[in-house]
Amino acid sequence: MLKDPLEIIKAGFSRLKSEVEPCKKDLLARLSRKEKILDADETWLDHDGNLVDEEGVVELLENALNYEHGLARLNSQQKGIAEKLRELGGGSKTAVNLKRKRSPENRNLKPYAEKKEKKTVFTKKENATLKQKIKILD
Repeated sequence: MLKDPLEIIKAGFSRLKSEVEPCKKDLLARLSRKEKILDADETWLDHDGNLVDEEGVVELLENALNYEHGLARLNSQQKGIAEKLRELGGGSKTAVNLKRKRSPENRNLKPYAEKKEKKTVFTKKENATLKQKIKILD
């Protein structure tokens, strides 16, 4: 069943909001009690925890005549936000997911221990052989 692209973006926004809210409430409660918070938490509140841009994109798309017209009016940053919300809503596959994957038989998989070559360990000073000198030069 195909969903309306706007509904997918709204679902992505509500999912993002539900993921951000608990942490945001905790940090804001600490700030209201005049407790110190980490610089990383403060930066998170100012950037990732701030959903104003995402909410603006959803409103622009809701108020547009149709989805395509609203999408055409978005700038590059807003289009990136819309794509992120669409992915969170489960609506689109990224280019990585569309890429054809090789079957396990065709991958030629080997355990890491087998891939790793055993290196010669020198315990005392020795002169290198001609074969070792050529290998070093290559």
